[in-house]
Amino acid sequence: MEKRSRLMRVVTRRIAFSELDNREIARRAGIPSQRISDLLAGRLEHFSVDELQALRETVEDETPSS
Repeated sequence: MEKRSRLMRVVTRRIAFSELDNREIARRAGIPSQRISDLLAGRLEHFSVDELQALRETVEDETPSS
C-alpha cells in the first residue's frame, strides 16, 4: 500500500505539470479517462502498482524539464 501511495503522489504531480490533458494521458496509457479522475480524486484502491507505473511512464516523457 505504501508503494502505491508513493507512486500515486508522483503520478498526480507529473500529471499536474504535464502539457497533456487528462484525456490524452488516459488515451496514451490505454485506460478510460474516468480512471485519471479517480486517481486525481485519491481513489488509490482503484489502481494496482503496475497501472500506476504505466501512468508514470506515460507522463514522465511529457513533463517539461526545469
